Amino acid sequence: MLGIATVTAAPGTAATTVYGSAQLKYTVNATAAVSIAVNYSATGAIQSGTASTILPSAAGNCAAGVAEGTNATLTFGGITPPAAGYTGCYYKNAISVGVNSNDSAGVKVVEYFDTAVAGTQLCAFFLDTTPKAAPTASGASGNPAAYTASCPTVNSVAGVALAPLGAASSGTSGYGAAGNPGAPATDVNATPLYTAYTSGGATIYSTSSQPPAGWNFMGQDVQLNVSAAAPSGAQTNVITVAVIPS
Repeated sequence: MLGIATVTAAPGTAATTVYGSAQLKYTVNATAAVSIAVNYSATGAIQSGTASTILPSAAGNCAAGVAEGTNATLTFGGITPPAAGYTGCYYKNAISVGVNSNDSAGVKVVEYFDTAVAGTQLCAFFLDTTPKAAPTASGASGNPAAYTASCPTVNSVAGVALAPLGAASSGTSGYGAAGNPGAPATDVNATPLYTAYTSGGATIYSTSSQPPAGWNFMGQDVQLNVSAAAPSGAQTNVITVAVIPS
């Protein structure tokens, strides 16, 4: 008797997956923006309708603060110089500097002013040296010491003497910055007056890598010091904040 044979058909060999590719090349351009807000609140917004707080080194020698509006102005008003040394008028929560950059090589933030007036000295007190979600609020109180041979230390923050780097000759009239994070409110001006950076100045912040993403802020107080060598009459200075690629 013949056996029943089982025949199994062998499957065909499966096709091997093959690939192709195309290269995608691009460059993300580095961008940087700065925002400015004066007389800022704890959230970094302009307190446009609230009078600023100015602390005198000697009672009665500095005018009271005023509401600044949105003009990016630090109004010190009348200052009475002493017979010797300086009167210091200390402006709390003076300037919030906002920085927004995607530059992977980092940026440097430098501050300075235009031309020095005889018998005056500007001191900045950097409450933040790295950008934060909101600028640090000032803890200064009482009657901070005035400038002598150097800027004083106030509430554990050492003052930095700002350097004059020349006349403000770039931009148009008005102050502030083109950067506008929306909230908090800032002093916005598309083409503010400024002194072009050359060298020197006070470095607030410097990094060799990308700063924190999005808008971040650094707060500072400003003290204007006046001696008897200062000529009487109205004066104006321009403080410039420059965001410089590393």
